[in-house]
Amino acid sequence: MAPLALLFLAAPAAVRINHPPVACFLADRSPRIEALLTPADQVRGRVYFKGAADGQFYFVEMTSRLGRFVGLLPRPRENAASITYYIEAVLGDGRTNKTSEITGKVVRDARSCPTAKGVADTADQGDVEVFSTGAIRKPEGFEGVSRVSPPAAAGRGRAIRADTPAPPASATPAASPPTTDYQIGPEDILKVTVYGHDDLTQTIVVQSDGTFMFPLIGRVKGGDLTPKELERKITVLLSQGYIRNPQVTVLVQEYRSKTIFVVGEITRPGTYPLSGNRTLVEALARAGPATANASSEVVIVRPHGEVQGPVLPTQVGEGSSSGEAPGMAEVIRVNMRDIQAGDLTKNVLLRPDDTVFVPQAPKVFVSGEVRNPGAYPFAPGTTVRQAISLAGGFTEDGSSGRIRVVRAVEGKSRELKIKIDEPIQPGDTIVVKSKLF
Repeated sequence: MAPLALLFLAAPAAVRINHPPVACFLADRSPRIEALLTPADQVRGRVYFKGAADGQFYFVEMTSRLGRFVGLLPRPRENAASITYYIEAVLGDGRTNKTSEITGKVVRDARSCPTAKGVADTADQGDVEVFSTGAIRKPEGFEGVSRVSPPAAAGRGRAIRADTPAPPASATPAASPPTTDYQIGPEDILKVTVYGHDDLTQTIVVQSDGTFMFPLIGRVKGGDLTPKELERKITVLLSQGYIRNPQVTVLVQEYRSKTIFVVGEITRPGTYPLSGNRTLVEALARAGPATANASSEVVIVRPHGEVQGPVLPTQVGEGSSSGEAPGMAEVIRVNMRDIQAGDLTKNVLLRPDDTVFVPQAPKVFVSGEVRNPGAYPFAPGTTVRQAISLAGGFTEDGSSGRIRVVRAVEGKSRELKIKIDEPIQPGDTIVVKSKLF
């Protein structure tokens, strides 16, 4: 691993890279690789990377803001073990500079890293597009890749999809509302970087009163400020007789004060940071995909007070599509089929401590002369024909004219005649009888 000092490699004087090497990457979080590239108005930056088990490099384009360039990598899985990366800076005339290859460990949390200053900053911006220097396939050991493209497509908007497609456009609003930056709160872990001053680069924990100690300037109030507002505050304080023209960045390394819970029939249930205007669809995309048994209805439980963990609908009582459980929580029910059909008003903006619960879909049962009798998820509007199709269709002896449904009516089980294109109800048992001759 490269020493934890700023890397300056020999290159033409006009192309320079100032980058503090990364020692550790947090599993399941998108690493944010940042560097100062000069001349900032003429250079293009890329971050090349690969997992420990991969034989080829991939890269992401870096974006620029006030001379600082940022590249966002896909999320490494914990079993990826390590990431090797380097930064390349290229001028329009072809002159190039790059850092040496740097290898960092993939760890479960910041406390597992041997050096706190070497933990990569993270961002929460969804899946990313990567470019491959070899075969067009997803990088091994990573998640959160929207697509993989050949190098020639970089900067031109052309892409070859990876084997797993990106989420359908209908699931995401065409125009998102203006984003309100995350407000820092107690127990959040911040990474404060002062460029050119390693001794001032700190990983800090915000205290219960919203303050923290920082070298030279003492106790700083950061609670209820956005990272950008805190950047400006520290910049002003440092410039008052301590550092000339300080360049400061503040990133939230671990969101602990404002979170949501996603539970139920979802592949990655857990606690997720609430940053900006996060919507229901964005939360499900981050924790998903949903399991095969998931219902098309999602329940949001919005508690009225502070909670220590997820709150399920059964804990606050049943609610209507937007009902109240007096003194405890609001229960909001959303049919995801409405959002898929284009009704983006149902894409609820989430709030701190919300629990997003994906229930198991109701079941229908198909028996008799079908190829795969059994229980199948029910969706509103499902017909007898569709249920039989889920069960593999009729056998050679099955009769489309001799179908019965066993249904609970006023608490009693009754066998009723039903036509093949009639809708069914959750809990129904469809019985397909054999032909008479």
